[in-house]
Amino acid sequence: MAKRTSGRQRKSLWSQSGPTPRLLFGAFAIAAVGLLGLTPKTLFGLSIAWPYAALWGAVGWGRVGLSLRPMLLLIVFGLIQDISFNAPFGCFVIVNLVVYGFSAWIASIFDVMNEPLVAVIAPVLQFISGFVVLWLLASALEEHAVRATPLLAALLTTGVIYAMCHKLFDLGRTPRQPVGQAT
Repeated sequence: MAKRTSGRQRKSLWSQSGPTPRLLFGAFAIAAVGLLGLTPKTLFGLSIAWPYAALWGAVGWGRVGLSLRPMLLLIVFGLIQDISFNAPFGCFVIVNLVVYGFSAWIASIFDVMNEPLVAVIAPVLQFISGFVVLWLLASALEEHAVRATPLLAALLTTGVIYAMCHKLFDLGRTPRQPVGQAT
């Protein structure tokens, strides 16, 4: 049987889905990585730097602007991170929301969808800002500077994985759509 082909490309299921399914799928990915992070993280006796998965959502979801549903998810993920890392309540919530706000601010100033330089540099700066805030909070709570090496390893892991799967955290904002209206 001959296969009929038209000149049009078929849209993928991901491109046809709206912001809510994309938000839920991203939240599921963050939760899955977070749950896997509770297991021992050694490979052949070497310690593996586990990523801070909630920052993926903060950077990706912030590209559409400030919205209540992503903020609520980031607060929930932050509280779960506080519990799993034995941090005081609110530390990771602050980090997640600072990065989310920074991402929304960058998206409101620059075209993060079409400018390749901005699309690469903006997430790097956002991840760095998140880890600087985390280091400052940890150092302030410990009343001395904490080691930065584990945080830098987690920063690299978080950034590299985000670079490979950043489309999972894209809520589908079109370039001319007003920021904050996609969710």
